[in-house]
Amino acid sequence: MASTLKALGSLLALLFPLCGLLVHSQNLSWREFMKQHHLSTNWEFSKYKCNDLMRERGIPKNKNYHIFIYTLWHKIVHICMRNWGDRHRNVYIWATYPFEVLKCIRKNSRGNYKDYKSYSYIEFHCSRNAFVDGIEDMRLLEDISN
Repeated sequence: MASTLKALGSLLALLFPLCGLLVHSQNLSWREFMKQHHLSTNWEFSKYKCNDLMRERGIPKNKNYHIFIYTLWHKIVHICMRNWGDRHRNVYIWATYPFEVLKCIRKNSRGNYKDYKSYSYIEFHCSRNAFVDGIEDMRLLEDISN
């Protein structure tokens, strides 16, 4: 009996770190999405500039465009929530409200970008673990570029 408990304890000790890695790895796409696309509301939207953001966030220079979303982080979290206890998984969801969007479009081969600001509806992808992991489409509501 003691040897069985010892073996079971050893097995659980080996599996516990793996469970932690699994949970952490499932949120990597969520964290990466937020790092690459979310703009904090601590700054004014007008202060954000594409060239600075693309360099600071480490976005590859060969991308033709990149989208940033200016909103409170919890509004993105709630995109994949159906109701209190249920979440959308592995589906595309159109947000029911528009976001302030900064779309950075590459101007030249040197990696310079032009800023396009708008209010747009966004279609997000909810991953299998029910967190936003991608932007699939946008519908322009109003152009607010200078």
